Order: sequence, then structure tokens, then C-alpha cells
Amino acid sequence: MTTQGITTPQSPALRKAIIAAAIGNFITWFEYASYGFLAVILGRVFFPVSTPSASLLATFAAFGISFLMAPLGALFFGRLGDRVGRKKILASVILLMSGSTFVIGLLPSYASIGILSPILMVAMRMLQGFASGGEPGGAATFLVEYANPGRRAWTVSYWHCSSFIANATASAFILGLTSSISEAALEQWGWRIPFLLSGVLGVVAFYIRSQLEDTHAFKMLQETEGVSEAPISEAVTRHWRQILQTAGCIALQGAAFYFIFVYIETYLKVQLGLSFLQASVSNVTCLVMASLSIFAFARISDRIGRKPILLLGALLCTLAIYPVFLIFSTGNYGLILMGHALLGICLAVFMSASGPALVEIFPTRVRYAGFSIGFNLSVAVFGGSAAYVATYLIDVTGSSLSPALLVLSTGLIATFSVLTLRETAGRQLEPSASCPASLTSAKRG
Repeated sequence: MTTQGITTPQSPALRKAIIAAAIGNFITWFEYASYGFLAVILGRVFFPVSTPSASLLATFAAFGISFLMAPLGALFFGRLGDRVGRKKILASVILLMSGSTFVIGLLPSYASIGILSPILMVAMRMLQGFASGGEPGGAATFLVEYANPGRRAWTVSYWHCSSFIANATASAFILGLTSSISEAALEQWGWRIPFLLSGVLGVVAFYIRSQLEDTHAFKMLQETEGVSEAPISEAVTRHWRQILQTAGCIALQGAAFYFIFVYIETYLKVQLGLSFLQASVSNVTCLVMASLSIFAFARISDRIGRKPILLLGALLCTLAIYPVFLIFSTGNYGLILMGHALLGICLAVFMSASGPALVEIFPTRVRYAGFSIGFNLSVAVFGGSAAYVATYLIDVTGSSLSPALLVLSTGLIATFSVLTLRETAGRQLEPSASCPASLTSAKRG
């Protein structure tokens, strides 16, 4: 049931929107997490260089290069999303993203075709990264524009939570693979399964997204002839402040997400010598606690505002990271589980408000483009490099505590950025920077 295009909490349209946004996000993070969890195996398959650390660095470099393509994808798909609509672009990017992931699962190894193997891997990672540049901006914008003003954080939390579930699923799936087949079989063909599976899921996601209607906010913009002719130019010249605020906040979210939910599992195995089972259990526990926490703090954010929750989350991440790494250094597995879970909860606090807050600050006519640019620029710099920088810091300093500096520094950047934000919780979305709200209201009536 809808009223003047506004979805009710029980609206079938809203449920479909949540599923459509969540499934694409699930596929994205299932693939990223699988790559991270299989980093050691993939290093031997595609980058068999002189030492294990060099092989791991090369693998994480290929992981990070896809993020360098995301800003280009943000520019390309962000412009189209604000010109032709959210639905069409979301349906398109999922096909490109899942298709390139599927091809990764078919690539020959270095032993089979030599240097062409890592070249093809990097090429597919770049294509996947380009497509992923249009995913988060579209999904977050879609949900914010579908949701009721008083429940936006709660609604967007389903999108965020799908990334937690994807990581937990990938961790459990890879654990199941390693338990059921030999390491030789895993290196020969087992690593391909999650990538091939992502491709199949992409077809399902495309079908679901193609059945949706576009958001009421965008359709009203079309009716009032308020669609921007040049969304990228307009976003950069007129809303550069919001883009910088988004980039500053996502610096923490991007770095901490990959660090906490992907890299730390590898860290526990490589640096602390934990078994695959122990590291996987720790990661899944962390993800479950994050999934439970995000909805509670999203509800609070919808009631008291975005800024208090964002500030709390940024400070918690900044203050907790070094003590948790000290806990890791004890080697006590019970303490490691609690410390890892604590980091997940701290990041969930921040993410519970970040999605709606950073989408709400842009007007409808450049919302997809503006958010996508800020989000993907920051993720490219801080998220894609997180695993590589953490591995490099340990390699250079010799200290297993040094990776904590990554989250600590981005936490300070995010804290400053949050302080500059305007509060948007519960407010009606701004229809257009040049199309007055009164015109939209009149058109609706």
C-alpha cells in the first residue's frame, strides 16, 4: 500500500526494493570476501613469486586494483543513474559485475598459461571494480528514496546487513570447502566455486531488479522536468562539500570494513597461526554481532539523529582498534573472539547511520552521482588498499600491531567529517537544487 508515492513499512514495493538492493550487495561482498579468504591459495595459483609474503602482497594488490576502477564506474553509472533512473542502472551493473566475477572462476592458472594468467585476473578485477562503482550509490539512493522519512536508517540497514551476511556466508562456505576437499584440490579447482556461484546469483539479481518500479522521488523529478542535464558537473561544482563529507566518512567505513571483516581473518591465520576453523569462527562471530547491532543503532539514529550515532561509531572504532590488537597479541582465543566481535559492533554503530546520512545530504537530481563519487573515491583510496597496507606495515615494521594505525587514522578523518555534517534524520528529501519544493508539492497535488 502506498500514499502519494510514499511507501508504508509493510509495503510490498518497499520489501521488493530492500531485496533488490540487498541481493546485489550480497553478491558484491560475497565475491570480495571469498577473494580475501582465499588470498593465500590465489597467490599460489596466479602469483607464484619468490616468497609467500610477496605472493600475498601481489594477491592483495590485484584485490585493490579493482577499487581503483570504482571511481570511474561511479562517474559513468552515477551520471546515468541521475539521468535515466535508478532501476535501469542497478539492473545493468549487476550483470556486468557478476559476469566478470564468473569469468574469474574460469581463468587458467599461472602454471597453465604463464604471465597471461595474472594479467587476465587483473583485467577481470578491473572490470568488476568498474561495475561495482555504480552499485553502492544506486542501492543506497534507491532505498533512501523508497523508505519513509522516519525509518530510513532502519531500511538502509538491510542493505548494510547483506554485506555482513555475505561475508559470513563466504567465510562459512570457504571453511566448508577446506573441510571437504584436500588443499591440492582446493588449489586446483575448489577456489573457482564461489566465483562461479556469484555469476549464477547475478542472473537472479538482474531478474529481481528488472521487475521493480523506479523511485517516486525520481519519477517526480521527471514529471517536473527537474532531471539534471549534467549530474557529474553539477555535483562536483555545486555539491563538492557534500562529496568531501561523504569521502571523509567513508574513509573509516571503507578501510575498517575490509580490515575487520576480510583482512583480519587472513591476519589471524598468517600472523597468529590460528587454524582456518578458528579464524573463520572468529570472523563469523564478529559478523553476527555486527548484524544484530546495526538494526538497534539504526532505530536509535532514526529517533535521535544521524550525527550522534556517527560520532559515537567513529570514536569507538578509533579508540578500540589498538587495544584489540594488543588482545590479539596475547594469543588467547577466547579474548580474540571477544576483541574481533567488539570491532564489528563498533563499525556497525557507524554504518547504522552512515548510509542514510550521506545520501540524504544530496538533492534528488544529483543524489546517485554525488554519493557515488564521494563513496567510491574514498573506498578506492582507503578500502581497496586496506589489506595491502596492513600486510606491508607488518612486513616493513616487523610489528603485528602496526595495522591498527590504518583504522586509527581513518577514524580521525571520519570524526572530523561527521562534525561538519548537517542533521538530516526525519526530514523530507530535497527534491532538487533548482526545482523548488513548492513546485514538487504542487505537482504531487
